Amino acid sequence: MKNPVLMVGVLFMAIFLMNLGRTGKFFDRSEKLKATSCRAVLVKLDRRIPANWKTQCLDNNLTITINDDDKFKNIKQPEMMAAAHFRELANHLSYIAKNSPEDNLERVGLIIVKYITKQKIISALTEGRFLARLNTLQDIKLIADHLKATVKIKEETK
Repeated sequence: MKNPVLMVGVLFMAIFLMNLGRTGKFFDRSEKLKATSCRAVLVKLDRRIPANWKTQCLDNNLTITINDDDKFKNIKQPEMMAAAHFRELANHLSYIAKNSPEDNLERVGLIIVKYITKQKIISALTEGRFLARLNTLQDIKLIADHLKATVKIKEETK
């Protein structure tokens, strides 16, 4: 060791570069490279979702934000509008289950679907294992009962 100051400088630079990947500017890049079941689901799902959907993984939890394209504008009764929105949300949950790899979807922790309309925001919370089970159900009554038992709904008015 001819120059101890140079060695200390190289050591500090190595420590800085290692921490930069965990906390700095490149944190998003390093997070995208972590292998989780959520990311495996997004590989297939992102190719099949419509343009008004936005997906995001936080650890092993999946968040999907859906902006309504206002296809129910001709419905005037509020209770009919709410029923149409809940039916559409159930269809979206079924779409997610059918267009995701079932074995990976079962291992996703929480799935949050935010359905945003002009009047309100409907948030649905479920687990990946419950949503994967939805893919195997064929009867409409069984699907409705399964959704009632496994999905928590929260409504917010704008």
